[in-house]
Amino acid sequence: MFKKSIALPLLILSSFANAEVNINTSFGVFEITEGESVGIQKIQTYKLSNKVVGKSEWVGVDGKLLGLFDGKNYLVLRGGTGGSGCAEVLSIVKISKDDVNFSPSLNACGGVENVEFNNGVITVTALERDEKTRVKYTVNGENILENGKNMITKFGFLSN
Repeated sequence: MFKKSIALPLLILSSFANAEVNINTSFGVFEITEGESVGIQKIQTYKLSNKVVGKSEWVGVDGKLLGLFDGKNYLVLRGGTGGSGCAEVLSIVKISKDDVNFSPSLNACGGVENVEFNNGVITVTALERDEKTRVKYTVNGENILENGKNMITKFGFLSN
């Protein structure tokens, strides 16, 4: 059994200053590059082994490899919104031989306390906007729970 628990602020930079992020995976380099600006946001392009797998529009994005399970790599991405309503959102990315799958946005309006990786199941403990109320997301394949219930409202992390 592989279990890894991380405090996200220790893993991910507190600012979004990097214009390029490279994460080594079993299937090649997962690359995040920033392009043109749209207001305060920038357009990010996601590539795996130089093949475009998605685009988004955030103030900035950074990420980290969580681990490997059952032949798949799991990453966590954090996007800064630039707004006062919800400061940042997360997406769990699952990379397999034939596919790259981004989870819907997981709101972390008051920050992220912890991300736990356990045999392909990711548990995110985040804070609501009041920075006190905890919200717990569990991502297990296509199944996403928010505080133990099916996540009903889902917004894409990607813009395409």
